[in-house]
Amino acid sequence: MEPFEHDELSEQELDDLLNQWTSPAAPPHLRAALFPPAPGSWWRRMWTVSIRVPLPVACCLALLLAAAAWRAAQPAPPAFKPTVVSTPAHDLTFNELRPVVELRPRIIRRENGKN
Repeated sequence: MEPFEHDELSEQELDDLLNQWTSPAAPPHLRAALFPPAPGSWWRRMWTVSIRVPLPVACCLALLLAAAAWRAAQPAPPAFKPTVVSTPAHDLTFNELRPVVELRPRIIRRENGKN
């Protein structure tokens, strides 16, 4: 005689056992571990709050913050001081300006250029 030969249950018997089964009660410390009590005051909650940020976003924000700090630490560029250009011998007014009558562009090839 083989063991477990007569210990097999039918589907109906297994369903009946499942309907009779009740789950055990959860231990009281489990609720406290999953749902800790809320902090008492608003300032305590402010110090314990957390914001989840994806790593690429956090890296980009850190780089932007570092660039802004580096930019702020650089000395200010010197102020723009316009140079005084000597006025030509003939001062033109706006009313004396006329459009160009004939435009003759001159093409300078790279090998012929003096720059």
